[in-house]
Amino acid sequence: MKIRTVGIWALLGMLASSAAAFALPISDGSSKPPIAWDPGGTGSDTGLARFTSDGTLSVDARLGQAKLPSGTTEDTLLFATVTGGDLDKISAPPLNLAIVIDRSGSMKGARIANAIEAAAGTIARLRDGDSVTVVSFDTEAQIVVPPTVATASNRDAMTAAVRSIRLGGDTCISCGLETAANAMNVSPVVSRDHVSRMMLLSDGATNHGITDPSGLRALADRMRDRGYAISTIGVDVDFDEKVMALLASESNGRHYFVANAGDLPAVFSQEFDSLLASVAREAELQIELAPGVELEQVFDRTFRRENGRIIVPFGTFSAKQQKTVLLKLRVDDEHVKDGAQSVASVKLTYRDLVHQEDGSSTGKLALLRDSELTAPDEVDPVVEARLERSKTASTLTEANALFEQGRVAEADKKLKDQADELRASSHAARAAAKSKGEADKPLADDFERQIAAVSTAESNFAAAPEALASGDPAATLGPVAGGVILKGGGSGSGGGFAQPPRPVAPSHEGKAQVRANQQNASNLAF
Repeated sequence: MKIRTVGIWALLGMLASSAAAFALPISDGSSKPPIAWDPGGTGSDTGLARFTSDGTLSVDARLGQAKLPSGTTEDTLLFATVTGGDLDKISAPPLNLAIVIDRSGSMKGARIANAIEAAAGTIARLRDGDSVTVVSFDTEAQIVVPPTVATASNRDAMTAAVRSIRLGGDTCISCGLETAANAMNVSPVVSRDHVSRMMLLSDGATNHGITDPSGLRALADRMRDRGYAISTIGVDVDFDEKVMALLASESNGRHYFVANAGDLPAVFSQEFDSLLASVAREAELQIELAPGVELEQVFDRTFRRENGRIIVPFGTFSAKQQKTVLLKLRVDDEHVKDGAQSVASVKLTYRDLVHQEDGSSTGKLALLRDSELTAPDEVDPVVEARLERSKTASTLTEANALFEQGRVAEADKKLKDQADELRASSHAARAAAKSKGEADKPLADDFERQIAAVSTAESNFAAAPEALASGDPAATLGPVAGGVILKGGGSGSGGGFAQPPRPVAPSHEGKAQVRANQQNASNLAF
């Protein structure tokens, strides 16, 4: 098992150095007041290295290891899972919804027709008292339906306005989002117990307005801070999956890939159902580190530093919805040689939509320093599974980049290696859970979901060269190098002079798999 622990830290090193990883390194030298170990709070102590709490939002926070050797500086992990309550009777909160539709020229035909039908279907499902705004955009944005409180008498007029959307020019996603946000600011439905959401639909890459990733990230951050999560829906296979996933993850929304425009109404309905099941909003996890503990990385999620605390915004939760955060910490033993060493205090705050009041839960985490230990304790199997999810999400993103460069064999190998690692890790993690008397089925389900994601991508990417060889004249050319196919030299090749590079155009199926991989990566990192 100690070998598995060594492997975990090797995995952390890989994630830290990977350009495609979601990890965000940070250092902070500010002084912090001591945190004394005291279970207290509103959580239940299940051991120094773990605490849980129940409520409209429940918390399960745990450290990667329960014990560390004395006399050393060690790395460990802090993993927190927040889950919306499984409530039988939920009084759905009022909604402040914005539907933002791409009307650029590439949306012609079934795409715009199904987008309009999806928007019309959503308006039909609004309850009296919900507010809706509809914005369409190409190089500019147009308010199709201004912020309107739904009633029986105005639904037909709103639907007619949506059906009047006509195709335009290029794509300015930031124009659509900013126009929608400004409209939502004056919505008649504004209270602490309403839920706001933007639903963005596009089929292409943004080429007007804000187009760079840093600018789009900042835009999504501003939307999140104003309480407007963005759920993005990419339709067909030519949209920029990286931009759409970025907007969703940074704002605490969801990212969907819709290969067939005919499925748009079902996706709109799924998102609408989740909003009706909302149980909390404005959720934030505050983590305060003890003296001698430094933050090295926050995986997958955006965060900020505030008065020495790490603040992770989670936003809105539906019933049974789960969101997680994983931190890598550096712990020295300057303050404790043997015995309990405080690591962090954790506090969750949120607006409870079920009871219409503010909710919170708190707890503290500590580990034991033991001079008889020669190596860190085993990594908690639940923490190990979450760490593998970060690796799997990163692997899918890296494989996408390789495939789009034409390096299909490398993409295939990366996915195959990750699938093999997941099978081995699943076996070890489930055995460790059983040895501790914990249920292993949730771990098995988690690993199976990851294995299915990488195995499907592996199969579809590996099939690409065969499809090329079967009917594409380019199959007679030389090997793929740097994203292009080069014709080989030598005898019979024009005196050894290479022909100009010929780019590889991914098939429709290959593009679809890239977009599906990005959706899976976003979900795994959620």
